[in-house]
Amino acid sequence: MTEAQANSTATIEMEQIDSLISAAGVDGTRAILEAFQRSTTDLLTMLTDGVRGGALEDAYRTAHAVKGSAANVGAQMLAETAAAIEQACRAGDAAAAAEMLTEAQTCFDLFCVHFEAHLAQY
Repeated sequence: MTEAQANSTATIEMEQIDSLISAAGVDGTRAILEAFQRSTTDLLTMLTDGVRGGALEDAYRTAHAVKGSAANVGAQMLAETAAAIEQACRAGDAAAAAEMLTEAQTCFDLFCVHFEAHLAQY
């Protein structure tokens, strides 16, 4: 396995993506990705604003939403990072949550690239 393949595997759950393709087809899966990209972009902005603004209860709920939607499309690393942010917010630890915001954005960006690359194989 190449380093790029290892990074891709760590970033996304290929089985989840393949399940989406089986159920919705390539075009349907592409539409799911586009909806995920739009909503997650908004959610990550809300999450950042909540954490940095000290609205940890709101940030907790937003992190929970990111975690769930990420898991649904196979964005494993994003789901795990969102879960850690969710826990930090629940614990009232804004500093710990803030430290993970860049990681969440990076996980999201990488997932989108790998998802598109995987779809291009079909």
